Amino acid sequence: MPFKNPIQRKIYMQEYNRKYVSSERGKIIEVINGIFLRFKKNDNRKKWIPEIDKKGIWLIVMNHICRMKEQFLGSDGRLCFFCKKPWTYIKRRNDGSGKTTVTLTNFSLDRFNCEETYKEGNIVCCHISCNFRKGSSTPEDWRIYIEAEKELKRINEME
Repeated sequence: MPFKNPIQRKIYMQEYNRKYVSSERGKIIEVINGIFLRFKKNDNRKKWIPEIDKKGIWLIVMNHICRMKEQFLGSDGRLCFFCKKPWTYIKRRNDGSGKTTVTLTNFSLDRFNCEETYKEGNIVCCHISCNFRKGSSTPEDWRIYIEAEKELKRINEME
């Protein structure tokens, strides 16, 4: 839709973002598209080229919602894989200083094992905050932490 007036275009885009990008479907598509744009960016981070297409990721999200509905009767199934709390679809907001605020309860997709790419069996639906907390830790790191916790308990019980 070409606009001759840039103000009309800006108004149209604001309305489009308000209606569509803040919706569940819009936010999920935005997150999925981000996975496919990330490896094209020109930065120094490791590039993970997905081994699954967008439809496959969409199915993973919908199957996750169905599993959570079955597991947590009475919920809408939109629950974080890690903490089992509901996620949100709130659009990033500019606070006026040029910075945007991130809503930590927003929907995110994460690689369960950070040493593997986005592929079936390695994608989980979660909060942005749980994604941040997991960070670059691996399942092996988790096993080490659990063993260290057991050892610390044993030491504390001896004292």
